Amino acid sequence: MNHLHLLIPDLFLPQDAAAHACAGLRLPALEKLLARGEQTALPATTLEDFFCERFGVDAVAPVRAAADGLDVASGFWLCADPVHLQVQPSQVVLLPEVGCTAEEAAALCDTLNKYFAGDGLSFFAPQPQRWYVRCADSSDVALTPLRAAAWRDVRLMQAQGAEATRWRCVGNEIQMLLHGHAVNLAREAQGLPIINSVWLWGNGSAGVLRSGFDAVGGDDELSLAFGRAAGASVFVGASLLANFASKLAPTKNKNALWVCAAPAAAWQRGDLYVWREAVQALEREVAQPLLHALRSGRLKSLTLDVLMESSTQRFELGRGGVWQVWRSRRPLAHFAV
Repeated sequence: MNHLHLLIPDLFLPQDAAAHACAGLRLPALEKLLARGEQTALPATTLEDFFCERFGVDAVAPVRAAADGLDVASGFWLCADPVHLQVQPSQVVLLPEVGCTAEEAAALCDTLNKYFAGDGLSFFAPQPQRWYVRCADSSDVALTPLRAAAWRDVRLMQAQGAEATRWRCVGNEIQMLLHGHAVNLAREAQGLPIINSVWLWGNGSAGVLRSGFDAVGGDDELSLAFGRAAGASVFVGASLLANFASKLAPTKNKNALWVCAAPAAAWQRGDLYVWREAVQALEREVAQPLLHALRSGRLKSLTLDVLMESSTQRFELGRGGVWQVWRSRRPLAHFAV
């Protein structure tokens, strides 16, 4: 394989958390990749913005909807994912993992479709946890991705732009419709979090995807959706990285993208124990196979991007750099921000 672009959001933690979270971690392969790569600081970006830029489109919703089997050739699309808004004394926290079933999704979307039919809005739930809304015309509105809003106070993440008021009103009406719905009454009786809202985001119209990646893999569903839509080979699961590299190695000029989102998901939930487990798995299943592939020549070069809220730290490493043993390893906590 010619080149691999590796994305690991939230691998570097804030200083007040890093010392405790990284204590005792043994990460020799990952530390070597970081130590022997040429480091550059870049502006902060999100996974969603990275995918849109690299695949040449303006919006996430139509790409993800197409990957879920919907026809997105016409109309303006938004992701409308089912969530639970937990009202606390000083904030409203978005809980994204509501465990919606296919039957519940169908019933809730049916209610939404009947209510909003006169407004030209159509709701779809091809996957229980991934819903969409289509409207006939585009909207000038900026919306926060679900990944950025999850587990946070959403009062600070309201829609912005010329048509923000319209979509805020839609969101409020959805909450009123869902709150007393029979589905939610049954969930409440079972002790389950009610699905009292949807999170609107990723808005735009379909475009033609382009990509310099021949293959896309990892543990992030959105990256795999972009890969499928662009016609790339798709590999699911971090444990497949060794096979991923070996399968692409015989073919010259292959470029690939790999995304490791598990540490970021744990960090968002505030679960440092799971974050540590995710980083240890990354060492075994990603860093070690990559270091071996670089040393053996099966991989020619690596770009490792660590995405954070404040910046993106990029590490560029070629096969020759792997043997620069005078570049001493530093513990992961060294990179705390």
